[in-house]
Amino acid sequence: MIFIMGFECCAKSSGEATDIAKAYAFLRAVSDPNRLKIICVLQGGSRCVCEIFSEVGISDKLASHHLKQLKNNGLLLETREGKFIRYSLDRKAIRDCKKILNKIIR
Repeated sequence: MIFIMGFECCAKSSGEATDIAKAYAFLRAVSDPNRLKIICVLQGGSRCVCEIFSEVGISDKLASHHLKQLKNNGLLLETREGKFIRYSLDRKAIRDCKKILNKIIR
């Protein structure tokens, strides 16, 4: 048995343990309803915070907080355009997380 994030896991190898840790981080990142709304908004293409917070219906500071969480978990890309930062989904990272989840939950 391997211990991950403070609990005993049925992973048989360190590779499986790494996959479980990645899945856990992904699920934590998307477990907030506002983060899921942000992901839905970004399905339509890149946006700046000023566009995101108004579409999601939260404050700009809260939107920035959630964007930081999603970015820190590798789910977003950011592009600087002058003084603005545009956020977009890192589709490869999301595909990778989906593959890991599919492997874990067969």
